[in-house]
Amino acid sequence: MVSNRGRGRGRAGGGAVSEAPVDGRHVLAARLAAQHLRSPDLPDVPSAVGHLVAVQGQEFHPALWGLTRRLRPDARPGAAGAAAACDRGEVVRTHVLRPTWHLLRPDDARWLLELSAPRVHQANGTMYRQVGTAGHAAEIDLVVAAVQERPRTRRELAGLLAAHGRPLEGLALGYVLAHAELDRLLISGPLDGKQQTFAAFDDRVPPGYGPLGERFDRDAALVELLRRYLASRAYATVKDVAQWSGFTLTDVRHALDLLGDEVVAVPGAGALDGATLWRLADADPRVLAPESFAGAVAPDGDPAAPVVDLLQSYDELFVSYGESRGVVVADGVDLGDRRGSFIHAIAVDGVVVGRWRWVVGTRDVVLEPQWRRAPSPAEEAAFAAQADAVRAHWGRGAPAPGVSAGADPGA
Repeated sequence: MVSNRGRGRGRAGGGAVSEAPVDGRHVLAARLAAQHLRSPDLPDVPSAVGHLVAVQGQEFHPALWGLTRRLRPDARPGAAGAAAACDRGEVVRTHVLRPTWHLLRPDDARWLLELSAPRVHQANGTMYRQVGTAGHAAEIDLVVAAVQERPRTRRELAGLLAAHGRPLEGLALGYVLAHAELDRLLISGPLDGKQQTFAAFDDRVPPGYGPLGERFDRDAALVELLRRYLASRAYATVKDVAQWSGFTLTDVRHALDLLGDEVVAVPGAGALDGATLWRLADADPRVLAPESFAGAVAPDGDPAAPVVDLLQSYDELFVSYGESRGVVVADGVDLGDRRGSFIHAIAVDGVVVGRWRWVVGTRDVVLEPQWRRAPSPAEEAAFAAQADAVRAHWGRGAPAPGVSAGADPGA
């Protein structure tokens, strides 16, 4: 059951109250469908990023893998093609919403940073003081001048600073660069081999505030963020939205007030009993009737077979929610319990039941699972099929005749 703590104002805001409660099974199905992990039909990686607004992306290639799972199977570009969208500037990566990297569409970068940078700066405050970020204005000026010439890797920027007698490394360099990202001075550039680069913000981001127009308005930005969040995440509590966005409960409730009749409050049932969840009043059929989209991860899949998703460790199916995240996790599984390099998640029919990892070689991709319970033969077969999809994504190797998929003996 979801905790009732802090819920006294959970139904504050505009919108009617739906009389039909929703249980965890319905909410999970709606989220899988709304995020296009079921009946995937988005046309390309930039469209998937735009649909989700912001995609946690410190694990760069795993994040791109997760985005390709939301595309039409015949539109999936593979690892190189997905990264090429970032090289072309159709997708950018920066610190926004919370103190971590996210992938964004370029026309969403300026308004999202204007909206969220004060909160992220506040969250980073202790580390800023520890590394002395406020005293590094000269270093930031040097970095900005360098990227205005051409995109630079982190190593190049560190070398440039050292050459000017202002060496920075480790956390100090990281937080100085993050500070410059939040101030809209830096943003991701094209890959330099396998290395990320930093580019001048205005070279990669168009002028204006995207969907908001030429001028920034905080209320309009909050409404835009919440409307698009609900469109792509289906049902969510106020605390879910606050945890994902980094904004306060007051901010989220204010945005709900501004949305008015565009949103509907829905009571939870079963494991969600006592929760108030929100959705758009004109929600997509994927939210209202997700059963129609609940087939396999490909349109020609067998609806009777178990569906295995190999999800990246920070997939938006998890990180988009806090309070109600439990609907996607099997009993006895802790999303924070990561053993060694097994950081990614195995889900069966949308519920996390284990971990997996990949090692990308020049000729093959080795995948290993860590099941938290014994898989059925059908689940092992579904895992093997998804492992082949990972290999196809990387353009590596032939389908493996057997994948070690036994239950983790330490589970």
